[in-house]
Amino acid sequence: MSASEDRGGRALDLLRILLGVVWSVNLLFIFLPQSATNYWNPTFFSSEAYSFAFSSVIGTGLPNFVAAYPMFFASLIAIGSVYLAVAFLFGITTRLASFVGLVASLLFLLTQWNGIFVWGYGTDVGPQPLYIAIYLALLVGGAGRYWALDAHLWKAGDARLAQLARWVSVPSGGS
Repeated sequence: MSASEDRGGRALDLLRILLGVVWSVNLLFIFLPQSATNYWNPTFFSSEAYSFAFSSVIGTGLPNFVAAYPMFFASLIAIGSVYLAVAFLFGITTRLASFVGLVASLLFLLTQWNGIFVWGYGTDVGPQPLYIAIYLALLVGGAGRYWALDAHLWKAGDARLAQLARWVSVPSGGS
């Protein structure tokens, strides 16, 4: 591995760790009771999800379905957020976490499209396109080779179920 590949891999892992910090901060908005967007408030979560039905480019079905089951989806988002924070901070199942984050960001983008892209009045496109680009970079670039539990497990030869491990993490040799 060349020095520039080594630097690139370390830069991707730094990006991975910073994304873990972002997901960790997001947990404050999910779990703090004084937060205006506390997802554990079923009335808030249901009305928030329902409000996306009118801005979705994929139709009203998904937002209305989420609004109908607020505690299930609030819990799913909370569990997913904890998973992504831990996975990116510690570099465990980095590839799987990147894929989960990518799918979530795509769904957020598509269901909130008209709220994000307010043509004529908007000033930016929101964070979702940037998150999608980051997740793709982590997936394609093989993040998780440095400063990651994934890399340690591969280097130590402790990868159990090697076929499954290749799908959820990056072997130390690259992607």
